[in-house]
Amino acid sequence: MIAAMQQAYRANVQVAIGPARERRLLESVIARLPTFGQLSRATLDMLANHSQLRELRRGGAIVARGERIPGVVALAYGSAKIALRRPNGEEKVVRLLGPGESFGLAAAILDKPCPVDLVALQNCLVVTIPPVPVLRLMEQDIGFARAVARVMAERMLELVAELQASLQQSSLQRLACFLDSLAEPNGQPGAWVVRLPATKTTVAARLGIKKETLSRMLRELASRNLIAVAGPEVSILDRSGLARLAGSTA
Repeated sequence: MIAAMQQAYRANVQVAIGPARERRLLESVIARLPTFGQLSRATLDMLANHSQLRELRRGGAIVARGERIPGVVALAYGSAKIALRRPNGEEKVVRLLGPGESFGLAAAILDKPCPVDLVALQNCLVVTIPPVPVLRLMEQDIGFARAVARVMAERMLELVAELQASLQQSSLQRLACFLDSLAEPNGQPGAWVVRLPATKTTVAARLGIKKETLSRMLRELASRNLIAVAGPEVSILDRSGLARLAGSTA
């Protein structure tokens, strides 16, 4: 399989070695990925040699379901959603990606078609690391192979935890967990804010609910004096109360 991928890679992929600024950007994005963060400068330079940069506008398909994935895809800037579409046309957002996050490691390693749609939510700059050098590194560097195994194991456990939450938590609890996970300090001690990473429609699809349900639940949390909503920004008024709601069994 690897030999066939190498042949296809040499025949079809143009190596992108842009100006020095572009090269530094490639190395910087790759170095921030958990799987690649411990690699030597020389190895990062090699990966940057083979990697490509691509700009996409909001709504553009980074990778479409059923396509052969071009490699490990990482965001230099912008945001994206990993989504599945139900037969009735409704969308389930599996994951939201931000700068420095990646997708496609498993499909690239296995040389499998992409099982989901990866779509830009904002204008994006995308780095693609092709599978051939990744597979070579796995064969030659046991530390890198372990890092790949660790990241894939972590993602599997995250999916299991999310499935468990969908079975055991109410929609309101899942929203509370989601907001708590995104809370950032807001300039003053004890002040927290959440900047929604996508539209309410997309956030609702991420939580497995309707947009109208999300709006109703935000109003309910506000009525409990846990949050205050101003457009895409949510101020956390009582983070401990929000955490208690997220973890309650009632």
